Amino acid sequence: MSEEVKQIATYKLGNITADEKIMAWQNTIWRYTVSGNGKKYILAILSNLAGHLLALPLAEEFREEYTTIALSVPPVKDFSQTAEGLKSLLDFEQISSCHAIGHSNGGVHLQNLISRYPNYIEKIVFSHSLTSMGKDDVSITNASEVKVYQLMRRMFKVLPVSVLTFAMGRMVLSKLYLKSGPLYSNRLITLCKEDMKQVTKQDFLTMADCMEDFLYNYIFTSDPYVGKAKDVLIIDSPTDKVANPMQRAQMLQLCPGANEYHFNSGGHVTMANCRDEYFALLKKFWR
Repeated sequence: MSEEVKQIATYKLGNITADEKIMAWQNTIWRYTVSGNGKKYILAILSNLAGHLLALPLAEEFREEYTTIALSVPPVKDFSQTAEGLKSLLDFEQISSCHAIGHSNGGVHLQNLISRYPNYIEKIVFSHSLTSMGKDDVSITNASEVKVYQLMRRMFKVLPVSVLTFAMGRMVLSKLYLKSGPLYSNRLITLCKEDMKQVTKQDFLTMADCMEDFLYNYIFTSDPYVGKAKDVLIIDSPTDKVANPMQRAQMLQLCPGANEYHFNSGGHVTMANCRDEYFALLKKFWR
C-alpha cells in the first residue's frame, strides 16, 4: 500500500527534539512524532485523534535508550484500517521490531496490529485498556463503552466540539510536564491545546463509528500471546471510572499469566497522575 509522509514541524523542548510528521494513507492523515536518541524503538498509542504530543514526556524519559514513535489514530470508519495503517507507518520508518504501549482505546488498536502482525511487537504494555473476546461482550462487559458513544452522538446535537476537547484536556493537561522545566512544559501544553483545536465534530463521529465497528464485529483471542506472557504488562487502577471492573478482568483473560500492576490511585490516566511510579514500572519492565 502506498503512502506519503511529510515532516511538518520540529519541536525543541529542553533536552528532547521531536519531529512531527503526517502520513497520508488511504484517504486518512496519521499524525505522529519521532523523538529520542536510542537505537531501540517504542511505539506509543495513547489515545484516539490527539495523542502524539501527549507522549512527549514518555519520550523524554526514555530518550537515551529508545526512539519513540507516538501517534494519533485518525478517524477511520473501518476498524481493520487501524492495523494496516500502523503496519504501514512502521514500515515507512523502517521499524521491524519495537516495544509498544497502548493506553485506553490505543490498546485496542495495538491488539488489532498484534492480531495481524505479531512479529512487529516485542514487549507489550496494555494500560487501562479493554478487549472483546466474545459476541456477548458488547452488551455485557463493554456495555459502558457503547453508552459512551451513544452519549457522544446525543451531545453533539446540542453542544460544540470544544466542550469535549476541553474535557479531554482537563483530564490530562494539568499534570503534563517535562523534566526540562516549566518553560518547556508550558510550551508543550500550548502545543497540545492547539492540536486539540484541529479535531472536528466529524472526526469524533467517525472515531465513534470505528470503535463501534470494533465493539460489534471484532473478537480477539489469546493466540498471539501464548508463550509470551512474560512480555506482556497489564496496567489498571480500581479508581479508573472509564474502564470498568469487567473490562479490567477480561484484559487478564486475553493474556493469561501476563505481568500485572494495579495502581492504587490515578484514575484513567495514571501515566500523568502517578508519573514517577508509572515510568519506574515501564523502565523495570522494558529493560
